[in-house]
Amino acid sequence: MTDVPTPVPASPDVDRYLAGLAPEQGGPLSRLCGGIRGTAPAGTIENIKWNGPNYALDGTDRVTLGIDPRGKVRVVMHRGVKIVDAEGFSFDDDTGLVRWAAADRGVITLPADEIDRHLASIVSLIGRWLRL
Repeated sequence: MTDVPTPVPASPDVDRYLAGLAPEQGGPLSRLCGGIRGTAPAGTIENIKWNGPNYALDGTDRVTLGIDPRGKVRVVMHRGVKIVDAEGFSFDDDTGLVRWAAADRGVITLPADEIDRHLASIVSLIGRWLRL
């Protein structure tokens, strides 16, 4: 028997947020959310936090999406609200897209029209991040 991932249920709040965005931003961000929903481990919760789609696992916020002030799509990979000891922590970014603000806090910022070009890589990266 094959272990088939169960997609994360879509949050009505996230769907409303996405519907309220301009199509040129909402479309790519919606596809990114869909990819995350399909790759996130069981128990991942999708909600709105910090004015954007957020993915939490075991009560800890791990990935937050949004539109930055310049209109670019932003993906923040983190290990929660509180500072966590990062000694010995490492994560391999095989995409080269992440700007590391700290050892355990990375940010991807791309124009919305570039998201689809990198979608599979970003979704794979987030899937690995959520499984840490």
